[in-house]
Amino acid sequence: MNSHKNYCIFLLLFFSWLFLEAQNNNDPLNLLNNEIELLKKDPCLKNASWSVMVSETATGKQLCGYNVDMVLEPASVMKIVTTGAALSLLGSSFVFETKLEYSGTIDPEGNLIGNLYITGGGDPTIGSKRFDGAVSTDSIFYEFYRALKQNNIRHIKGSVVADASFFEENPAAGSWLWEDIGNYYASGAYGLNINENSYRIYFDAGVDLGSPALLNIKDPELNEMEFINNVKTGKAGSGDNVIIYGSPYTNVRMLEGTVPVGKTNFDVDGSLTDPPAYFAKLFSEYIYNKGIIADSATKTNRKIKWEGKTDSVKRKILALHKSPELKEIVVPTNTKSVNLFAEAILKTIGRIKKDKGSETAGVEAVKNFWASKNIDLKGFEMEDGCGLSRKNKISTRQLCEMLKILTKEKAYTDFSQSLPLAGKTGGMAAMLKGTIAENNLRAKTGNMDKIKSYAGYVKNISGKNLCFALVFNNYTCSNSELKPKIEKLLLLIAQTK
Repeated sequence: MNSHKNYCIFLLLFFSWLFLEAQNNNDPLNLLNNEIELLKKDPCLKNASWSVMVSETATGKQLCGYNVDMVLEPASVMKIVTTGAALSLLGSSFVFETKLEYSGTIDPEGNLIGNLYITGGGDPTIGSKRFDGAVSTDSIFYEFYRALKQNNIRHIKGSVVADASFFEENPAAGSWLWEDIGNYYASGAYGLNINENSYRIYFDAGVDLGSPALLNIKDPELNEMEFINNVKTGKAGSGDNVIIYGSPYTNVRMLEGTVPVGKTNFDVDGSLTDPPAYFAKLFSEYIYNKGIIADSATKTNRKIKWEGKTDSVKRKILALHKSPELKEIVVPTNTKSVNLFAEAILKTIGRIKKDKGSETAGVEAVKNFWASKNIDLKGFEMEDGCGLSRKNKISTRQLCEMLKILTKEKAYTDFSQSLPLAGKTGGMAAMLKGTIAENNLRAKTGNMDKIKSYAGYVKNISGKNLCFALVFNNYTCSNSELKPKIEKLLLLIAQTK
């Protein structure tokens, strides 16, 4: 009888154990950890360096992690470091200012005996199509023209001068790749920017693969540039594989790569050679067409300096244009990953906090901000504000700690809402649709050659707010092969309890 009773107890305990094991095996956190273990054996990641970390934003408790202190190249996830610090250091309502000024005097006949200055304040939004019409070049040019009319200026007995001295002369980070600098996404930040510092050219593909593609230039302002066109006709559906080589302030551009066969008016964007000079030229032509003539050719503060001259005359302000607020600018910065915006924000931090509108000063101020929040920056390297530099290094622990700290900052809502939303916006628009992560998980994405990264927030099924970071470097599979593996990790993170 006792043996039968003991046997029943044994069976009860055994099945209870089986039940608990089944429960544990189906526990989302265990499933997440199991998936990480599987990735350790994935041939795609055999030669890769990668890291994952998930933690609670309220407590900082780590839920799971792998290589959390390994510093890796984050690509555009670096924009979290920049925009998160900027919203705290500058404030959500910060605006960039661009001034219309003059030197000399205005006589009764409406002659300006002096120069007209467009004095930049680093605003990257002028001419951008990512905002409403208030930042269009026509709107701002009219705003400035109206100020000239109100002050009875009919004739400029000097030059229209573009003053971009708010930022350093060098627009690009020193470690950006040569193959990037001539392309639109590497349009560096100048003290005076226009049209996101980019231009557009067009190609008509040839009939046969490998045949030359014809270059069309539709903007007459680009005629002074010299384009050496080596672009060929590529496979149908191959997309934009054109690389534009060229450095700032020089007009020669070498075009390499392919455009898809059968395409006409195939558009490719490059980085302007000298945005401040381009700004001055466009505005000078605009007011000329309105009847206001400048006697001398347009100038920039850079060219004046290079000629060994100084321009320290006192100026008087005619008009002041203000950009959208910073909380609006960080939305496309993070959602659309606009490198120019991140760079302008970084240099502005440097200008305001270190009195130098330079990459170096901005980086120093941002690092000081995160250090003041007690983040251990050992191994952290910051070369730019946008993530284009291959010298940037950060760990998933550092990213998660930054994300956690930002939840306590005044501008947290503005920051979090700037991150791409799963199934809806930016780099997350096509991911996690139809899951509990859709319209819930927010993550800044990063993509470069052999770099894929995600970092952001999600509310799990228990209602806890989590922050996470995933960074993959030097994998041997394609991005399209790696993406579903990462998407599975993100879904499991959302499903944790």
